[in-house]
Amino acid sequence: MSRIVVIGATGHVGSYLIPRLVEAGHNVVAVSRGIRDPYRTDAAWQHVERVALDRDAGDADGSFAPAIAGLGADIVVDMMCFTEDSAAQLVEALRGRVDLLVSCGTIWVHGTAVAVPTTETDARRPFGEYGVGKAAIEKLLLAES
Repeated sequence: MSRIVVIGATGHVGSYLIPRLVEAGHNVVAVSRGIRDPYRTDAAWQHVERVALDRDAGDADGSFAPAIAGLGADIVVDMMCFTEDSAAQLVEALRGRVDLLVSCGTIWVHGTAVAVPTTETDARRPFGEYGVGKAAIEKLLLAES
């Protein structure tokens, strides 16, 4: 199976994702700012490699993306990218080294909902620093793909 690195592994989504990946037979590396318990306890966490990396500090000094690349992943799942610069650093470090980079997006790229449900093809009017940042990340990653 694949070696999968999950950035932001102990957050809400990662707490559910990690056990499923382990149970599917993958070799999983959980990256978070510190070694803390996930939101959801599961015996699968006993089979997970845990790595502590501070993304903000690592993005500032250029060490985060190379550290992720150095983990030897086939797949990287990025639950915690909030700026275009951070995404660009990671893409560059992973270029030619991984089979797949998955980045967690948000509905905030659409702005205030004008239709329910909102679809991928609906107009995008991102708002706030978070929504605008995620929209820029999407644009970068779509251009790369």
